[in-house]
Amino acid sequence: MLTIWAPTAGGAEKPPPRCPSFSSQADAQERFVLLGGTPSRSVGGLDGDGDGVACEDLPAPYAGFATIGYHRGKGFFYGAATMPATGAGFACLLGNRSYPDGPRRLRIYRARPGADLAVSRALGVEVRQESGRLLWKLEKGLVPGSYYAAFEERQREQPFKPPECPGFASRETQLPRAVAARR
Repeated sequence: MLTIWAPTAGGAEKPPPRCPSFSSQADAQERFVLLGGTPSRSVGGLDGDGDGVACEDLPAPYAGFATIGYHRGKGFFYGAATMPATGAGFACLLGNRSYPDGPRRLRIYRARPGADLAVSRALGVEVRQESGRLLWKLEKGLVPGSYYAAFEERQREQPFKPPECPGFASRETQLPRAVAARR
């Protein structure tokens, strides 16, 4: 259950929830991203080690922190996702709808009014077991707009148990980004 941060009856804001307020790491991650958290901007004390992953000590389900970018000179999308560290390594690096032990997969979407447009097929990602990172690249021309990368849910291991690794997405990013004028 996601905890909401809202003004109190007197109009004063109550402090943002801390990690013990959430039932899972994925709930904390959702809130962290909603509040504008990034690896360089910890919000609400939810990311003590500054890797963009909130409340890594909480139990499953788990979600990661994803980014998306575009290399204008060479014409490709790229990005990474950092996954939560657990006692057994890093959570949710592997698993997709077809192969529980295969790499996570993602799709790139262009945000549009109404339904978003998938601009890629399901892409496998490179798994970096030592760092808990998922890296990907898609060579595809860009139509300027707002894009995001969405990682698919890991295949459920039991039909009645929620997945340990739900799907998650990067923030929408306006691509290509404006280049700052040099002085």
